[in-house]
Amino acid sequence: MHQTDFLPHALRRHRLFESTDIDETRELISRVMQPHSLIPSGRGNGRSHMDFVKIGRLGIGTIAFGTAMRVNVEEVDGYYLMMFCISGEAEVSVAGRNVRVNSERGILRAPGEPFSALLSPDCEQLVMRIDPASFRGDDDARKAPKRFDPVVPLSSDSMRAWKEQLRLVASSPELLSSACANSNVGSNVEALLVSLLDAGRTNSAQHYADRVGVPGFVRRAEELMHAQLSAPLRLIDIAEAAGVPVRTLCDGFLHFRQTSPMQYLKQLRLERARQAILESPSDVRIASIALDCGFSHLGRFAISYRERFGELPSDSVRKR
Repeated sequence: MHQTDFLPHALRRHRLFESTDIDETRELISRVMQPHSLIPSGRGNGRSHMDFVKIGRLGIGTIAFGTAMRVNVEEVDGYYLMMFCISGEAEVSVAGRNVRVNSERGILRAPGEPFSALLSPDCEQLVMRIDPASFRGDDDARKAPKRFDPVVPLSSDSMRAWKEQLRLVASSPELLSSACANSNVGSNVEALLVSLLDAGRTNSAQHYADRVGVPGFVRRAEELMHAQLSAPLRLIDIAEAAGVPVRTLCDGFLHFRQTSPMQYLKQLRLERARQAILESPSDVRIASIALDCGFSHLGRFAISYRERFGELPSDSVRKR
């Protein structure tokens, strides 16, 4: 049993529910997070609970199931999910590898990314639901979300300040009550926690890149992507061209590019498509450009294009 001294006394006063019914548990968690699947992996149903409170645009809570549980979220819907364990541990699937999460290592998932975890019977999660506008410092929902290395080393110097401030908020009833009751206090607490998390993740990723340097296999993968944007590249194709296993390739991109290889490829294709749309003659069809840039489904291309650039491809056409 992996224990921690992170004791969220103040959050305990914001108990959302307790239940031994798996369907009720799923429904009540979904009301403040999002729809997901819960698959018990132990014997019988344990007693679940969730504590949850909103501070500005930030949601902070704890979740425990009382039994081993598989949690699957197809795509994190419109928010960042930060998670670590305050007791027990979890095995989280990230980019084809399994990451052990505990009190010293967390996981951060961006909007649109999947979350799948197997929680130990004694696991209690500390979860944060973060509005993308909090990371960007504005309310422009059209901007593409930031991408981070999903593995968060909470024992690093750059993350200790964040964890200590979160511990203070979660354990101090007076501070938490003030942040919930007073919008100015709540906004300041939200800004402090998100800024410390943002700075900690940026510093950790930059420190790692500066210390190690971008490896050759990452550059070889990028060269292949640039040269074959229109080709139906698979992850295994890119890994073979780079000369490394798929897991090594994914780890390299997460550490040095803060995204997965396929997300990196998608962004390259979107950039190329936008350039072609803005520079092509008016008689060139958007569908042709999308196909030339590796997009076989026009509807999904339009959705991804709008998420990335804040406008539809047809809007960009009018800017020619």
